[in-house]
Amino acid sequence: MDSLKSQIAKLPKEAGIYQFFAGDGTLLYVGKSVDIKKRVKSYFAHKDLGPKTNKLVRNIAQVKYIKVFSEFEALLLESELIRIHKPFYNVAARDDKSPIYIKITKGEVPLVQTARKTTISPKDYTKGPFPSAKTTYAVLRMVRRIFPYCTHKKDKKPCLYFHLGLCPEPYRSEEAKEEYRRQVAKIKRLLSANSKFLISDLVREMKDLSRAQKYEEAAVVKKQIEKLEYLVATYHTPREFLEQPTLVDDLTLSRLKDFQKALDLKKLPKRIECYDISNIMGTNAAGSMVVLTNGKVDKGEYRRFKIKFKHTPNDYEMMREVLTRRIFNDWPKPDVIVIDGGRGHLNAALSIVNKYKYQTTVISLAKRLEEIYTPDKVLPLSLPKESPARQIAQVARDEAHRFAITYHRKLRSKNFLK
Repeated sequence: MDSLKSQIAKLPKEAGIYQFFAGDGTLLYVGKSVDIKKRVKSYFAHKDLGPKTNKLVRNIAQVKYIKVFSEFEALLLESELIRIHKPFYNVAARDDKSPIYIKITKGEVPLVQTARKTTISPKDYTKGPFPSAKTTYAVLRMVRRIFPYCTHKKDKKPCLYFHLGLCPEPYRSEEAKEEYRRQVAKIKRLLSANSKFLISDLVREMKDLSRAQKYEEAAVVKKQIEKLEYLVATYHTPREFLEQPTLVDDLTLSRLKDFQKALDLKKLPKRIECYDISNIMGTNAAGSMVVLTNGKVDKGEYRRFKIKFKHTPNDYEMMREVLTRRIFNDWPKPDVIVIDGGRGHLNAALSIVNKYKYQTTVISLAKRLEEIYTPDKVLPLSLPKESPARQIAQVARDEAHRFAITYHRKLRSKNFLK
């Protein structure tokens, strides 16, 4: 077995859970992080972490990890491992309190709450135990942004969460109670790792509401679908990760192969760059470059550009400027460049790539129909929603858009303060 130092050096800088084992193979502790390597190294970078943690660090002989796709998956996987194995230092961290759960009470108006085991009724729906109150509240915050829920019994006036749009105030009427109970059923499905079926049901509900010309209600459900898809993008259950610990790497490789095949690339793309422009009528214009390395978001390689030469609303010229500046920087060469936009944006990018004889594949992804434009085909490539190739392009495009608009807002705020 490798030395502990060697094991830590091989840890990935990606999201997932990590497990500390003693020399005899006993599982001591389970934790989660958006950067496994950075988090594990922090245990050994400080001398005084408190009596319990210092003792834990002294006993660590082996580190294992499981990579995941999202923070939501990490939270649930960490909880499941602690529930199964009850590692000593996770239990000790509770300060001798009983485990904490998410509880949904039974009754006319089900309440969504946190609870210790001693306060749970056999009739209650429960999820957990979770490793800490902090983790439990993190899960509930994610859920509440999609499906607002109620935590209190009937009061004289609506609570603060009602005014924030995070509580539906089910006590208003019998119809409100009935609708709320349907929402609670959706929360249970989400917590029970049935998100894929839940999204299908929501899509069906949205279409039914639209056909009935209940457009406002349909719009609410549409927002729920969008938030849920973002939360559980490529979602997999804790059981899937436990049965196949290399799931993230296996699926990522499979998606990259599909991307290569769909675009007829000669080799597997190791570095994919995506570009977007953000501005309001040409003002405070910003460009972004995001990078996927081996199919995964690589934030350390992101770059942003403050547009220097164009102050009128011309996305094509701004894209030309960004790509010109990128080409003249000594950064690793991309196998594929993805442009946010349609045929016009693709042609603008190609004009620069061809001008400087920059050898790489360039495509664009149009938002409206999510079609991929390529240089050698007149008609765009229309891939199904479940296509891994389309999903990779969408991940890159959405990240580029987010990164560009964040920088644009920062520039706008600076200029406003001036």
